[in-house]
Amino acid sequence: MAPTPDQVRSAVEHHCQHWNDRDQAAWEALFADDVTFDDPVGVPTKHGRAAVRASWERSLTPGREWRLVPTRIVVCADEAAVLMRNEGNLQGTRVDVESIEIWKVGDDGLVRAVRAYFQPDADVQSDYFLPPEE
Repeated sequence: MAPTPDQVRSAVEHHCQHWNDRDQAAWEALFADDVTFDDPVGVPTKHGRAAVRASWERSLTPGREWRLVPTRIVVCADEAAVLMRNEGNLQGTRVDVESIEIWKVGDDGLVRAVRAYFQPDADVQSDYFLPPEE
């Protein structure tokens, strides 16, 4: 049985809420064990619980602060297309990154896949965001 539109929307909204509240345990509980992250699309896919923890740890290091603001959520079937504004403070410098994200939610309400389309700001480049070398 497919998730309801409310379950799909709730997964995205809770992602933002838990992230912004810095509630790591609640945030990690949103994801299925076999979740995949294409963050951003074009770099190697990240898999499972290790990817969930790495996403948190790489994004919220000392001197790096992010707040997520979903500006639009469109739900179709078991997926949501999200226009997201990532408001950041990096070592005292304001950085805003706009993204288009596709969230796939399982019938259990857990997030199965996230595909994020954005160009990382030059100040936030890291191995996590860079494409593989040719």
